[in-house]
Amino acid sequence: MRGMLITVLLLGLMLSGCGGASSNGGSKAAVNLSSSVQNGNANQYNPYMHQSTPNLREATSESADMLKKLGGVVPTIEGEAGHRPQWKCEIYPVFFGTATAPHEILVLLDFAAPQSEKVWQAVVEASRSLSPQQCKIVVFANSKEYYGTDLMGLGIWISHSRPGQAMPYLTYALGQWNKVKADQKSTRGKAVPFQNEYDATVKNTDYPIHYSYFSHLRPPVPASQELSVAKYCYDAGNVNLYQAEQISKYYGIKALPAVVVDGQHLSSVSAGSILKALQ
Repeated sequence: MRGMLITVLLLGLMLSGCGGASSNGGSKAAVNLSSSVQNGNANQYNPYMHQSTPNLREATSESADMLKKLGGVVPTIEGEAGHRPQWKCEIYPVFFGTATAPHEILVLLDFAAPQSEKVWQAVVEASRSLSPQQCKIVVFANSKEYYGTDLMGLGIWISHSRPGQAMPYLTYALGQWNKVKADQKSTRGKAVPFQNEYDATVKNTDYPIHYSYFSHLRPPVPASQELSVAKYCYDAGNVNLYQAEQISKYYGIKALPAVVVDGQHLSSVSAGSILKALQ
């Protein structure tokens, strides 16, 4: 069902390009990285550096025959999402650094996995020792609970509409997710799956996580634009979810959260292990 929704969204919505975001929320002395990356698996999904990215879709033999007769090809993310104004930001959302920086940290999150917050904290800590001209941090989400898609979508919107503010937003969103879960357990005896924004509240008067952050942005999201931004979040989050699935397959990732540094899937994630893998 969800795959069908993603396909419909990819076929039916519009896009262009965007600039990379760059903020690390307070920096230390930057580590000196090489000017190039030796691992050929790095930057494979970067649309700012490649005209096409690996396509792991597989057509059935019947579909392949039909496509051949019609002169068609297996659909690609570039072909399906390329009409959306911010399509590059959605399939490759840069939260830190410049999009063409040689080094790459891919962060794949599941908002429903409590350890995603800890993994993200390690990424943020590592970012304080990185130069945005040398390394970028790119974020994807494939959450077992659907509301994570909206939260990822807002991160994408912030990355191109409020440059430099995506990193602190994601810290807030992951922290609030776990806090609301804990508060639900404390007050109700159990936490419910966050399938929509209203599940992710404790009291009826609470604002959903992404709506509550609108006022934290600089400038804040105007009240007149809140609904359109919320709709964008859902759509962009689904585009990103599709690419998260592709990247997970490409790097052999079986469970989220996960971090891939310069084409290498880290078996253990800490700020130190991230920085070591970059050098």
